[in-house]
Amino acid sequence: MNTTAYTGALRNALAKPIPWIAFGLYLAVVIYTMAHHELRYDEVNAWNIAKASPSFSDLVTNTRFEGHPPVWFTILWLITKCTQDLAYIQVVHILLAALVVFIVLFFAPFPLITRLLIPFGYYFLFEYAIFSRNYAPAVLAAFCLCLIIRKQFRYQALLYYGLLLLMTNVHLLVIPLAVGLHLYFLLLLMERQQKITTVALHALLGVLICIPALCFIAPPHDSQVNLFAALGKLAPQRLTSFAEAPIRSFIPVPAWWNYHFWNTQIFLDAQNEHRLLKPFNLLLSVIITMCAFYLLKGNRKCLVLFAATFLLSFIIALVVIPLNTERYAGFIFMGFMAAWWLYCYEASPSPPGNRLVNGLLIIQLAGGIFAVSKDICLPFSNLYRMNELVNEVPGNKKVVCDYWSLNAAKAYAHKPLYCIDLQKQASLILWDNNVDAMLKKPHRYYEGVRVFFQEEGIKETYLVSTATPQSLYEADSLFTQSYHVALVDKREGAIEAWSNLYLYSIKEKE
Repeated sequence: MNTTAYTGALRNALAKPIPWIAFGLYLAVVIYTMAHHELRYDEVNAWNIAKASPSFSDLVTNTRFEGHPPVWFTILWLITKCTQDLAYIQVVHILLAALVVFIVLFFAPFPLITRLLIPFGYYFLFEYAIFSRNYAPAVLAAFCLCLIIRKQFRYQALLYYGLLLLMTNVHLLVIPLAVGLHLYFLLLLMERQQKITTVALHALLGVLICIPALCFIAPPHDSQVNLFAALGKLAPQRLTSFAEAPIRSFIPVPAWWNYHFWNTQIFLDAQNEHRLLKPFNLLLSVIITMCAFYLLKGNRKCLVLFAATFLLSFIIALVVIPLNTERYAGFIFMGFMAAWWLYCYEASPSPPGNRLVNGLLIIQLAGGIFAVSKDICLPFSNLYRMNELVNEVPGNKKVVCDYWSLNAAKAYAHKPLYCIDLQKQASLILWDNNVDAMLKKPHRYYEGVRVFFQEEGIKETYLVSTATPQSLYEADSLFTQSYHVALVDKREGAIEAWSNLYLYSIKEKE
């Protein structure tokens, strides 16, 4: 690559004012929204796992129960070695999300209007920006691959495979996109008339790159997320969820009438009330898929990239993770964006194609603005208020938590709490068979409190739980019948419905 030409092109890209204005606006919106976003259950859980792992080997062992590769947990683990402040998760994630948008605005080959729309859509403004999870690192790696995959420069192969390794070790659902990008790369090599042995070698390297991720993803035999257990749960619902995935993926507009709007979709939620929408939604899903393939039909490599992402996502959805949320189905759209990115490198898309893509992005813009406005105005989670409830407990009284509030207790309470479900103090939630056994106990609250009272020699305690009084009774009716269980205070109103907190007083009956 001509260094002078490359430097000149870089200067030209960074000299344009409109992308800088858009980038500044994006940063302002994301930082403001992040400042008002309360960390949800999975965000806190990942932090607790990193914090509770003294060494990197401990981290790898603990994350194997999550069914995720270790990249995001490694980032969190490094943060916990410097600070115990959860806010730094969000700082790091903002940087990652900002890098994604920076690359799109200044280096993507899309028309200007397309580049300006992408950052403010649902995924880049909300789902993959505000939530500090392992999605933004995956998208960043994918878009970096799009930047370099067609270029030829010193150490290009080393950088390419480094990014591919990083990408595959972020999330299971990113592996289909990584495979699609590598197939594009192999076809590109063939197009450049590389030797068949060279192409075969790169094909083998691609397979080897995926092996570490597959080893990390395969959980222990006693995990609640192991693949063999998932294979035994094949159901028509998984097929239905994938049939609906194109709608979730390309039209991620939440059901605006639902207070708990997260993980909803306007058409799919409306069909619960209007059954005639079911055949319409099925037709819409087919049309969206056909349009995506049609837009890419002029480039065989891009078509293969998206087809591989789509097909492998279908297989994963069928046997492991149903694509029943926008954050999961969104990687199909990321596969399309990567394919469209590389398509635009080689040819100028037709005006109808540009209009169709921009139309989809405008729809996503509506979804992003709605989600961000709600997250700013409403508490997404109330887990951060754990310490408020703990401080309400009289100083001479004991306070305990249950399994589902353990994450909040570990992250936000300033003292360790006894978990009555586990009948011990615990530092993190591990999805092993002990969880399943515990949840199957018909009287786990009753037994836990009884043991705690015996061990402590007391007759009264306070419980912080995510369970409402009604759900507490349904979980263990003997508990509420055997003890005086009174609701003392609560923190409700969270967008994530299971992230509310309740404080109960528990006393032995005379």
